[in-house]
Amino acid sequence: MGDDPRAAAATRVVGVDGYRDGWVAAHVGPDGAVRWSVAPVGGFADLVAPSAAGPSRGPVAIGVDIPVGAPDSGWRACDLEAKEALGRAASRVFLTPPRPVLALGPTADNARAQALSRRLTGQGVSRQALALADRIRDVDAALRAHPVLARVLVEVHPELSFAAMTGGPPLPSKRTAVGVAQRLDALAPWVDAIAALRRCPDRVPVDDALDALAAAWSGARWAAGTARTLPGGPVPRDGTGLPMRIVV
Repeated sequence: MGDDPRAAAATRVVGVDGYRDGWVAAHVGPDGAVRWSVAPVGGFADLVAPSAAGPSRGPVAIGVDIPVGAPDSGWRACDLEAKEALGRAASRVFLTPPRPVLALGPTADNARAQALSRRLTGQGVSRQALALADRIRDVDAALRAHPVLARVLVEVHPELSFAAMTGGPPLPSKRTAVGVAQRLDALAPWVDAIAALRRCPDRVPVDDALDALAAAWSGARWAAGTARTLPGGPVPRDGTGLPMRIVV
């Protein structure tokens, strides 16, 4: 089931996913043991602050399931390629709105947001994508406050991660019993996900906890040099210099 990221030396990784109360992080040690932490939106920097100490003391990689880098106009190539890669499950990828649209915030007047999006992309923007604005700004702020994070933090997409683990098509919906079971099976060669879930904070939904573990898995592959990156070739950067890529 894919490359085993534990082949990398000192594979200490973190996977972060958003959930209803903010962020949930799975901290995976070299022995595969998992501990969890949570933070509200606005607290991403506190969640990953130990990494500011550098790889010798902090994680070698942090995989986060949130767009890192946003275009001034148009759509990100990594989002379009992720949709193509997921095929019938393409709707699980939200297209990242341009920065001027994100700047309106999740509570923006819908008519104004749609008009601006159409001017910058030729299409409207979904409310689900616009709802990511506060989380995107939270990660942006952490990267500005702790520039060292840029060396270890990568954007991931758990649906792509799970497909890479199994080497097959996208798994069934993560909100179904069979989808959860298949995600547990996919993670099993790398980490004891059931044992990890037993220690997860009780307000965190199971699908978000599994996504955090998948984010850590892709982060570990990136640290090991075995990850695939969307898009392939040179990494596009946004107007602030952030890479616009998805690591699988």
